[in-house]
Amino acid sequence: MPRIGIDARKLEDGGIGRYVRELLRRLPVLAPDTTFVVLVGPGGVERLARDSGFARNVETVEVRARGYSLREHLELGAVARARRLDLLHVPHYVLPATASCPLIVTVHDLIHMRLPRSVLHGAYARAMLALVRRRACLVLTPSRAVARDLETLARIGEARVRVVPNGVDAAFWGQQLGDAPASFASYHVMRTGYVLNVTNGLPHKGLDLLLDALREMPDVGLVLAGRGSDAPAVRAQVASLGGRVRVLGELSEVELRLAYQGAAVVVVASRLEGFGLPALEAMAAGVPVVVADAGALPEVVGDAGLLFPVTSVACLRGALYRSMPGSDPLARQDRIRRGLARAREFTWDRTAQETRAAYERALRWRT
Repeated sequence: MPRIGIDARKLEDGGIGRYVRELLRRLPVLAPDTTFVVLVGPGGVERLARDSGFARNVETVEVRARGYSLREHLELGAVARARRLDLLHVPHYVLPATASCPLIVTVHDLIHMRLPRSVLHGAYARAMLALVRRRACLVLTPSRAVARDLETLARIGEARVRVVPNGVDAAFWGQQLGDAPASFASYHVMRTGYVLNVTNGLPHKGLDLLLDALREMPDVGLVLAGRGSDAPAVRAQVASLGGRVRVLGELSEVELRLAYQGAAVVVVASRLEGFGLPALEAMAAGVPVVVADAGALPEVVGDAGLLFPVTSVACLRGALYRSMPGSDPLARQDRIRRGLARAREFTWDRTAQETRAAYERALRWRT
């Protein structure tokens, strides 16, 4: 039985965490003749059992090294050798430099190169992507937009890149709001409903653009959700809108679906996105989406969402007005219908199947 390692230390992260969890729910079933060795951080075994369960062909290893450290390069390489891995999949661009087995990496975006938060962030990303270029058998990425960046910015040839889109859980489809908790029902106090923004609170997510647009829309409330949405810097940023803003922080999957389904519109105002999972989840939940024309967002929403130039607050405000209930009901229903159809093109089953095919290709190259 081939032994494939999966670095799952980012189980607690937002988008990457969901990606890892969805793969671990499916891959052991898709490949019963493969042993999956799952590398988790402290406390990760319990989280893994809660989110994905354990199949007979799954082993777990606890890795104590901190992320973005020298020690993680040493420890992951040692684990790969001790567990006799035939292949290691790292779902982030930080490959362990000391691993001797074949490597597959998923690069979700090149934000740290294109919009670095500091000189150090940019330098570290360039160094790690140079390692990816030298060592990775295959590079998986969720969108054609990131694939182009990998070729032009990281100089990774297209022959080694596979576009494997993310998916959306079937629980989003066809669900109704139902008996929402009182805390969610209270968001309907605004006559036109609320705008939902699912964010990690980082600067490139464009919260400043959304706040500027909403300042001249006094009847519209804003709800922020996601790990990082309740950071002190975010709370300070939204204080100017006063009581029109509710900050939820990290939500369970059920709560997140409720937040989507109660929204008038979901906005993704990011200056750059490697995929845009909130836009996809919103469409699956039957909610209109407004997205920036940046990165992979146009690729994900297709003709189902309203796009605005990421440099134009006025265009964002206009798109919000057009998406609100009562503005143009027929156009709104048409966008909802197209969004539902678009979302059904993206499934985590497909993601897992194409990832498994990438593993098989890498294992064939090894032999």
